[in-house]
Amino acid sequence: MRCLGLIAMVFSLGMVAQTPFVLLTDQSDLASSVELLSTLRRAGLQVGAIAAPGCYIGNLSDEVGPDLDGLPVRAQLWTRSLTKGDMFNMREDQKIGAIWLNELLKGSFDAPSVRRPMDWSAHEHLLERRSEEDLEIGIERSGGMPSNHLPSWSCSEGQRSEYMVGTVLAASFFLESDGSIDNDQYTWDQVAIDDVKAQLIDAWNIWSYTASLYGHAVTAVMDWYEPSSGIPVQGYEPITRNSYEDGLWITACMTNLGYTGGGTSSKLYRFHRDRQAALATDHAFSCFIAYNPPTQGAPTEMADGKIGYAYLGGPYTQILYKANGWGTNQVQRVYGHEVGHIFHAFDEYSAATNSSCSRSFNGEPNSNHHAGPCNGAAGCVMVNNAFTGSGSTRRWVMCAHTPTHLGWSGLVPIPELQAPIQDSAVPAVPFTLRWQRGTVPTNTNSVVQVFDRNTGERVLCSSAGSMDTMSITLVNGSYSWTVGQGNLSTSSGHAGRVDTLEHFSVQAPLDAGILSSGGSICAGGSVVFSDASTGGPTSWNWSFPGGIPSSFVGQDPPPVQYLLPGSYAVELEVNDGLVNDTEVIANAVVVAAGAPLPYLQDFEGGLFPPVGWSRSDGGIGQGGQGGQGLQWQADATTCGQATAAFVPAFGQGPFGSPGLYSERIDLTSATIPYLRFRHAYAAASPSVTEELRVSARSCDYQVFEETFFEGGNELATNGGAFVPSPAWSPASCSDWATTVHHLDALVGRTVILSFDLYTIGAQNLYLDDVEVFDGVLVAVRVVLDGPFDGGTLLMHDQLRTSGLVPSCEPYSAMGYAHEGDGGGECMDPGVLSVVGPDAVVDWVVLEARDPNDATRVLASRAALLQRDGDVVDLDGVSAVRMAVPAGDHFVAVRHRNHLGVMSAGPVPLSLNTALLDLSDPNTPVWGTNARRMGNGRARLWCGDVNDDGQIKYSGPSNDRDRILLLVGGSVPTNTVAGYHLEDVDLSGVVKYSGPGNDRDRVLGTILPIVTSVRNEQLP
Repeated sequence: MRCLGLIAMVFSLGMVAQTPFVLLTDQSDLASSVELLSTLRRAGLQVGAIAAPGCYIGNLSDEVGPDLDGLPVRAQLWTRSLTKGDMFNMREDQKIGAIWLNELLKGSFDAPSVRRPMDWSAHEHLLERRSEEDLEIGIERSGGMPSNHLPSWSCSEGQRSEYMVGTVLAASFFLESDGSIDNDQYTWDQVAIDDVKAQLIDAWNIWSYTASLYGHAVTAVMDWYEPSSGIPVQGYEPITRNSYEDGLWITACMTNLGYTGGGTSSKLYRFHRDRQAALATDHAFSCFIAYNPPTQGAPTEMADGKIGYAYLGGPYTQILYKANGWGTNQVQRVYGHEVGHIFHAFDEYSAATNSSCSRSFNGEPNSNHHAGPCNGAAGCVMVNNAFTGSGSTRRWVMCAHTPTHLGWSGLVPIPELQAPIQDSAVPAVPFTLRWQRGTVPTNTNSVVQVFDRNTGERVLCSSAGSMDTMSITLVNGSYSWTVGQGNLSTSSGHAGRVDTLEHFSVQAPLDAGILSSGGSICAGGSVVFSDASTGGPTSWNWSFPGGIPSSFVGQDPPPVQYLLPGSYAVELEVNDGLVNDTEVIANAVVVAAGAPLPYLQDFEGGLFPPVGWSRSDGGIGQGGQGGQGLQWQADATTCGQATAAFVPAFGQGPFGSPGLYSERIDLTSATIPYLRFRHAYAAASPSVTEELRVSARSCDYQVFEETFFEGGNELATNGGAFVPSPAWSPASCSDWATTVHHLDALVGRTVILSFDLYTIGAQNLYLDDVEVFDGVLVAVRVVLDGPFDGGTLLMHDQLRTSGLVPSCEPYSAMGYAHEGDGGGECMDPGVLSVVGPDAVVDWVVLEARDPNDATRVLASRAALLQRDGDVVDLDGVSAVRMAVPAGDHFVAVRHRNHLGVMSAGPVPLSLNTALLDLSDPNTPVWGTNARRMGNGRARLWCGDVNDDGQIKYSGPSNDRDRILLLVGGSVPTNTVAGYHLEDVDLSGVVKYSGPGNDRDRVLGTILPIVTSVRNEQLP
């Protein structure tokens, strides 16, 4: 409430020139409290801090008393100790001012500067730790301009607290764990909180008085965040953690305040910016206070030995309630020291390894550094937290250079804006901004910022270096601009200064313009187009022939993707409500093609790298022996090809990283593409190994997929024997391994393959036969004899209805060695809920074999068998994808307790493979009597219980005994439910005797002769 000034002034007797005071007004928020500050200063009050809304503390510097007549608020001034009666009717938040005044007048804040030597080894050295996202300088299209105070001098939100003049938003967070992550070991009480508050206020009053001796006014605006607010209550107990983990609790506090997205510094800077805008302060920083009460035996330093630290120029400081070597009544000394860092004062103690004599700021070196070559000896605030004097005349002990570091002298001049100014109109674009830099050090940078006056949005922020002009282009509108200059170099920095805002408008004719992120891309890549039109366009119509999308209405189109090689134009038509203008750029986008599929590089062409391929030099390696060096090369090899790529890593030393990169390969029309390659390697020892990383990426880097990353024994292909010397090379095909990986993520794009070897200088590695091809879809029908029902001509699905069909394939666990990308398949959710002819019976294995060598399995894949015999992929619907290129292949089907079957000859496989119906008696298959015939269906023989490719009822290793053994042996009438090989009819129950037993199904397979053996007809 604002009303005419009813002022009650209570003076102590014998007022002196510097008398501490507390002034209480009826303001209920900090913003209006800051607004009153200039009035109070004119009235003769030196305000050290706004301790709470409407609560001002500081010193009276005029013996005749302040001139408080005419204040627009009711106010009460105190300069003596306050009694409980005095405080009875005070607002709770304002009582902290009375607590401070009473403690000051009692002398509580005049404790000696050092009770015992400070543990400097535990004190954090200073770092300019700002994230890259906050330091980046360049054009930005976001970030509003606060309407009531100047922006930062640069493009960084962090560069706001470089000189201690004016008003300072000092946020303080009383940290406490909520027990969700760290135990809440130490809980703040109000007495401790008020004690710390009073000491922080006192530190600022000392800084304010010290600044006044140098002709400057400084007032802190205390922004308290107590546990009762919930803001500083989060999952971490800082005193139990390392200082470098502070991002955990800072991020948590900022999240509690509603700041999400970006890193810790980004959140903190946004918080500071918003509080500055709300309270109209010149600077802002935060203090995070960990509670570690000595009465509870709490540690006096963090887990890594730190007791307090801050970062030059902000944005924060971290302190403890009880710092090692300092009492709880000396918090203001530790805090006051860290505040010096916030405003760019360097540490001076000898153990501060990140400070030195050579560091300077605003033209003054850190000459009191207590180590050589300075060998300073003075006991100033930045070395032992010292102040001098008593009561209201206490001041921080300043070394000669410290006032300059704080910006009380030696600042660079504020740049002077020259054109455009005073709401002048700019008739054409581009146009030139001009300013005067003044006499500045040679390393001072100028930074230009332009804001939209209607929205407050910053539309440009860019460094001009040492220039005093900048040419820019803007659309028609009203703008404000300013220039800042400074340099935060760690060796010779200067605090940034920024000029007041000047206003202008742009009134240029309409002219369509287009900018793009790049004109040459790979198929499947995208281009970002942006509007570069001038004048005042109000509508935009884009045309992107050949792109996706092909058109767009609006100023900012989405990224445009181009799938096919070729050259493409772009067109933009703009309108300002009166006239149109159009720009057309022919051949604005050139989409490069790649090598077609199927692709094979066998390194037999006589050139290395092959045409279109490239390599990077990985160096000799540390301690290398010279020789050929760590680079991919060609070498003679074994196993079908005369030449392979290899890295001669043997004896070359560690830390080499040669790379080999393929030409562009076209996947724009691919459906199910695969990468296949062979490699050979032997490890030298368990600890001296190599690592091979194979990656596939789109050539514009928009999509990246790591296809292979192995090292040591996992990478080895020679059986695991270590070969420390001599240089190893593969001796036979058994020393090679084949890897297959799908490239589905890169469909529709152009791909580049990279083969990167990370070596410890142990052994050579070989690479050969790099293939990229589209896979095939295989449609097969097969019927198992075990679950076949002659009445329905379907297989039953009792395993499924009993809930026994596993969701993932069982064959890998049984010892089946998959080829290609087979193994580990799991069916899609919901597949087992399908009923009827398409219900799942069991898992089978599908194999594609070499058309020239039927014994050689090129690819295998676990698939699902339905009741009607269809073999489908993991979705329960599709034909089965397999990692072989289109062409003729033998196709085989296996089941875990039935004999497998294979096509009689190679069959054509493609993305549109014709059905191979192995349940049709007329379909020729490999071998003799490979299937059981009857009821018009050819069925796989059942009963291979021990999975040895034979079915036997008697004799050694017969299948009948396995059934008896499972049910208990001595009690043949027992039954066992579950998913077992012995369950020949796939009923979900294993029986040795009685109706529907599994033993008789084995017998039925080998009859009429009990001693017969039925052999699997697979080569």
